[in-house]
Amino acid sequence: MSKSVTRYIIILVLFALLPGLALAQEEEEEERGGYEDLLFQEVEVENPVYYPVLSVSTGIFNYIGEMSNDMEGIGSMPPLKINVYHFLDSKHHFRVNIYGMSANINGSFHEIPDSPELEDTYEGITNFQTEMLALGLNFEYGFGHFYEQRPKFRPFIALGGEVLIFNPRSDYMKDGVRYDWDEQITLRNYDYEYNLRNANVFDLSSYSQNTPALTLDVGFDFALSSRVSVRISNGFHYTFSDLIDGMPYKDGDGNVIGNKQPDMLNFTYFTFGWDPFSESETKTMERLFADISDDFDYTVIADQDRDGITDLHDDCPEQGTMVDSTTGCPIDSDRDGVPDFRDEEPNTPEGVVVDEQGVQMSEQDVLDRLNYNMVAVKREDSYMMPVTRSRTAKYTGAEGELQIPGKFRPVDKNNDGEISYEELLLTIDRYFNGASDYNADDIYELNDFFFAQ
Repeated sequence: MSKSVTRYIIILVLFALLPGLALAQEEEEEERGGYEDLLFQEVEVENPVYYPVLSVSTGIFNYIGEMSNDMEGIGSMPPLKINVYHFLDSKHHFRVNIYGMSANINGSFHEIPDSPELEDTYEGITNFQTEMLALGLNFEYGFGHFYEQRPKFRPFIALGGEVLIFNPRSDYMKDGVRYDWDEQITLRNYDYEYNLRNANVFDLSSYSQNTPALTLDVGFDFALSSRVSVRISNGFHYTFSDLIDGMPYKDGDGNVIGNKQPDMLNFTYFTFGWDPFSESETKTMERLFADISDDFDYTVIADQDRDGITDLHDDCPEQGTMVDSTTGCPIDSDRDGVPDFRDEEPNTPEGVVVDEQGVQMSEQDVLDRLNYNMVAVKREDSYMMPVTRSRTAKYTGAEGELQIPGKFRPVDKNNDGEISYEELLLTIDRYFNGASDYNADDIYELNDFFFAQ
C-alpha cells in the first residue's frame, strides 16, 4: 500500500471516528421531571481537574524558496498533524501545545529562465519534493482577559519552535536522460527518486537533514460543546535552512545559485479537538430533602403506580409495570392489545386475532368461542342478571331501536336489519381467508354487535 493511500486512510479514520466518539461521550443532562427535579441540583465545580486534550489537523502546505510552490502531491499526500495540549491556568487563558506533523512539500520552476548558464547553475534540477517530519512545542494565548465568560468563538495566537526533518528529492532523470536545456524540454515522471543530498549535486559533500524553525500560528476556535471544538488557523514556519528544497544559496565552490533567504513554510489547516478525560465544570448533586413551601401542590408530583411517570402525564396511572416512557401505559411491543407483561406470545403478526394471553387464535378457535356463547344453559344453572344499556347504547338510534353500524351493513346479506349467526361466520371466514377489508379490531367489534342484538 502506498504512503499516500495510508495517509488518507489515517486521516479519514481519525476525522470519522473522533466526532462520533466525542458526541457519544458528551454528558447530556437527563430529563427527570416530577419530584426528581426537587431532589437534584446542578452546581458548579470549584476547581475541576483538566487533562491533556487530543486534536487532529490537516490542511495545505505552501513553500517559499528558490522554486515556485507546487500543488502537485499535496492532494495525493495531505499533511497530518497530531497535537496534544494542556491548559496552564484555571481560566484557560494560556495553554501549551506539543505536536508531531508529517507532510510533503513540492516546488518547481514553472517556467525555465532563458539563460545559457542555467545548466551549470542548477545542474539540471528544476523540481523537488521534500518528505518532512516536524516535532514542535508552542505556547498559546486565547485573549481570555478580554471576556467575562469564555466565548464560543475565540481568537488565539501561538509562538513556539520545532525541529524539521526533511529529505529533498527530484525526478532529475528519466530513463537515464537528463533535461534538454537547449530545447527547453523538461522530462518528468513525478517519481522523485533522485536523492539530492546523497547525489551531492551541488558539491556540498554533506549537509544536515534537520533544522530548527520558529513558528507563529494565528486563528480562531469555535466551541461546539464543553468538550468538542474546531479550529481554523494559519501557521508560519521560519526555518534556519536553505536546503529544504535541495537547492542552496551557494554551491561547494562558493558560486551563488539560489536566493539568500532561508526556505519558509506556511500551513493553513483545520483542526478537530476533543477533551474526553477532564472533569466536568458542573455536576449534579442529590439532596436528601427538597425545600418546598406549605402551599405546595402535591398532585404535581403524584405517582400512584410508582412507574416514574407523574399522574398528570400518565395515561395508565394504576399500571406500574414496564411502561412506555411517554404515556405511562404498559408496553405492547406487537400492538395486539395485550401488554408485554402478560403476553405469552409477544411477537404475533400485526392484525391477527389473539386471546386474553396474547396468543394467536385460529379460525376454529374463534368459531369455538362463538359457539360456546351460543350454548343453551340449563334452567337450574341459570340466574337472573340485571341488564343495562351500556353494551347496546352505542348501537341504538334516536328512537331507541338497534341499528347496524354503517361499516357492517354489507354483512347483512338478506337486508333484514339483523346480522345472523351464519352471516357472522361467513364474514369471519372471509377475514381468515384474506378476502375481507375488515381488520382484527373490526372483527372484535362485529362480534360485540352480534351479541348486543
